[in-house]
Amino acid sequence: MLHLNDNPRSSDNGTNNTNGNGGGEPEAPIWKVLIFDSFCRDVVSTVLRVNDLRDNGVTVHMQLEAQRSPIPDVPAIYFVQPKRESIARMSEDIARDLYELYYVNYASSLPRALLEEFAVQTTASGKAHQIAQVYDQYLNFLCPEENMFSLHLPSTFESIHNPSMTDVAMSSLIDKIVSSLFSVLLTLKTVPTICAPRGNAAEMVATRLDAKLREHILGSRHNLFTEDAEDILSQSRRPMLILLDRDFDLGSMFMHSWTYQALLHDIYDIRLNQITVDKTDDAGRKSTKSYDLNVNDSFWARNADQPFPEVAVSIDDASNAFKREADEITRMGGVSSLDEMGNIDVGASTKQLQRAITTLPELTARKANIDMHMNIATSMLDAIKNRQLDDLFQIEEQLTRQTKTSILEAINDPEKKNPHDKLRLFILYLLANETMRQGDIDECEAALAAAGCDLAPLHYLHKLKRVNKMNASVSSPGIGPASATANTSGAMGSNDLLGKFSSISNRLAGFTEGSSLGSIFSNVRNLLPTRKQLPITRVVESVMAGKSAGGSGLGIGGIRAGIGAATGSSGSSGNGSSGNAVAKMIDSFVYFDPKQARRGNLAGSNASMPHHPSVAGGDGAAQEAIVFVIGGGNYVEYQNLMEFAQQSSPRKHIVYGSTTIVNADGFLNELSRLNAA
Repeated sequence: MLHLNDNPRSSDNGTNNTNGNGGGEPEAPIWKVLIFDSFCRDVVSTVLRVNDLRDNGVTVHMQLEAQRSPIPDVPAIYFVQPKRESIARMSEDIARDLYELYYVNYASSLPRALLEEFAVQTTASGKAHQIAQVYDQYLNFLCPEENMFSLHLPSTFESIHNPSMTDVAMSSLIDKIVSSLFSVLLTLKTVPTICAPRGNAAEMVATRLDAKLREHILGSRHNLFTEDAEDILSQSRRPMLILLDRDFDLGSMFMHSWTYQALLHDIYDIRLNQITVDKTDDAGRKSTKSYDLNVNDSFWARNADQPFPEVAVSIDDASNAFKREADEITRMGGVSSLDEMGNIDVGASTKQLQRAITTLPELTARKANIDMHMNIATSMLDAIKNRQLDDLFQIEEQLTRQTKTSILEAINDPEKKNPHDKLRLFILYLLANETMRQGDIDECEAALAAAGCDLAPLHYLHKLKRVNKMNASVSSPGIGPASATANTSGAMGSNDLLGKFSSISNRLAGFTEGSSLGSIFSNVRNLLPTRKQLPITRVVESVMAGKSAGGSGLGIGGIRAGIGAATGSSGSSGNGSSGNAVAKMIDSFVYFDPKQARRGNLAGSNASMPHHPSVAGGDGAAQEAIVFVIGGGNYVEYQNLMEFAQQSSPRKHIVYGSTTIVNADGFLNELSRLNAA
């Protein structure tokens, strides 16, 4: 798109509706301007920065809604959503003759009616000949990570559960989700088999997406999924698209994480791969600093999913390695620091000078990168200290062993200064203990209110549980085989762990800017608890195995045993019903195959588990999956799924997506608004 769609490979994500004079032979870089609306700006800014745009010949980028002056003799790339307002604004720009040529790119498919309206408006101005191209790019989604996408539809959980939501509005929302998922699949050049639990939004999306894919594959003259396909083998491997509703596991939205990326999202809310950190200098002046979490940042790529103490040690190691290399370069140049490299000793040998000069840009970039992560980590340490996040994480790791007394102690602890943290802890405890007595719930709620917590999210969860009769203990983050192993193989129990794992936040009291991050965490990283599989990972594992819940996959007995091991008990009525809930959900999945010709009422029936064309080997297990959650997702689930994929043998490929990526505070705000609805 940024190369005026001249590169044949760029058509992978789009289809040409009208091709004017923009399809010539590749030429020297053409300087151009980029005009986008707010949504498409976010799509671009997630994967490209200003320097990247300049490298692709874009000198100026502007908002479609902004007042813009004419720039004659320069082509303009428009990247907008197919809306009537966007068409009217582009037609106005064309009539005013702002640019030389117009390359129009729509984020999703442009309906025929709007295309005709665009043609009428531009023809009336007499400038239609200046429109070089009109393309459907199918890029109406965000891609913050290599294996992660977001539809950028905020507050979807709130919208779906809002009692004032009309059928027309719900249908429109489902259509938006289907359109974006179609774009994701088209970008991946794959037509998956689709599965979803019955009865909620996921089934509605699955049904409509199946119909849309079927109509395109079987009824369209141009199949975009096979157009320009280069890898025939990859086309034959079909992943599973697993659609899930957020309701099936609310607990993961409230968990406190201990990995670098998830912790950053919890504290600073990663938006468009950028965070904003509040800073206070020695004089007490407050300021804000924004940092880009670049996908090309090798340190970020290596450490995003690592426990924060290990990241701190890695920052320290990277800083020390940089200092050693910088000292060597400055010694060769005869100066005392990199800032003085302009005053290098002309008497040094030519080879030494050449090495020093060629190494300087790389060292400068590394220094900026290390400084960024050092500043972020320092700010995170302050947040951990103020909010006692380490203590909360430890409690949640052993949540099923906690008692009402220990939860009340955490709620009443004045050192835990964030009311949302206390509310999240109690919600997790309540979800893991559905048989909790009403008197105990009232006592904890009174303590939360005294601690300054807004109880509206909790009240809405009570309503949701009553209305849907949801089995909340499914959402317990303590469920998983990893936790069972940790508690049955001689590992530290709950009391032992909490006793020997000295509180990190107590050790932060003596931290100063000149202290070594590595020294603070040097004795902590080996004590971090074992990672566990979240409910979404266990469901995905079972579905990809191609076995029903009653088989040797994620069966009722298997789940009950796993919960019993995790809690150190033989199972209770609550735990047993938890296993039943997950098992019934998997057994109730509906399945669709868009490539299969519809025969009566069979397409999408749940008569039997389908054969997965993506199977590699003969064990009946799918090796590729796209997991999509309707109602919000987070980095905790993403990292848990990536860990499962990497540890599988053979290694699986999983892509995680959601209607939006939201942190715990954002999700609590949605619940608060729902309670007031």
